[in-house]
Amino acid sequence: MKNTFKIFLGCAVLVSALTAGTVRSQGTAGASQLLIPVGTETVALAGTNVGTVAGVDALFTNVAGLARQTGLQGTVSTTSYIADIDVMYAGMVVALGETFARAFSDRVNVGVAAKLVSETIEETSATGMALDVGVQYRFPNQPLTFGVAMKNVGSRMHYDGINLDQDMVPADSESGSSSETFRIVADNFALPTSLDLSATYSLLNNLDVSATFTNHSYQTNNLALGAKYMLGSSWFGAATTMTIGDDEKPTGLSDADWDEWSGTLWGLSMGAGVSIPVGDYMMHVSYAMRTANEYFDDQSTMQVTFDF
Repeated sequence: MKNTFKIFLGCAVLVSALTAGTVRSQGTAGASQLLIPVGTETVALAGTNVGTVAGVDALFTNVAGLARQTGLQGTVSTTSYIADIDVMYAGMVVALGETFARAFSDRVNVGVAAKLVSETIEETSATGMALDVGVQYRFPNQPLTFGVAMKNVGSRMHYDGINLDQDMVPADSESGSSSETFRIVADNFALPTSLDLSATYSLLNNLDVSATFTNHSYQTNNLALGAKYMLGSSWFGAATTMTIGDDEKPTGLSDADWDEWSGTLWGLSMGAGVSIPVGDYMMHVSYAMRTANEYFDDQSTMQVTFDF
């Protein structure tokens, strides 16, 4: 399995190099809602938990973590996003034996997930398919865990529908010709494919430090650094994010404008959670927030998860 992990990691790095994002590619992909983080731990740690995430939160962060699930787990969360937009999320996972996420040993988890992406504006819509693939590898003799997650790898999408219809008189028509209905053909757009390469090191039995490099295909790449501290049935986490890239500043652009274009929208993130027994079940209540550097308000997430 170690060789399998090395092969997967090598392929992931190769794909990353071929699809590396730049400042100039920002805003050229669609379906950006796929990038909204899900799960308070993922928000608090800025996605540095790629190698350690488990259960229902792994649906977004790294599907390989689904292999750690042993029973039924369900979650609901609400996120205050941008421009007075609230994002409601609900998810459920259940262990059904050897399905699309599997623990090949006590050290290696692998997962694959398919997703249907659908967007609708009035009577015009776009639909596409995508895959998420992930691996988690824990070293046998060191407190070190690696995680690799490729997300939103799929087909291009385009809008189609009656809202794109327009009535006009055909060009070069004779005077007095009646108008005809024509449909505008929308251009295709790509999904926001990304690759996460993550490492987590356990300094103590209850303190993990992590780093994740995220290669985006259609925006600047990010590096996140985070730490998670466990105390009994509670956890506390914090992280920060920065952009990584070698783009050259265009001639004539001020340093302030370039810093704005090439910087990240989000800064420090933090969160905490506690597990509470409720009868025969376990309830996990958690909160996380990430600060906005400019333009937007800080984002906050509340989540309740049940283990059945």
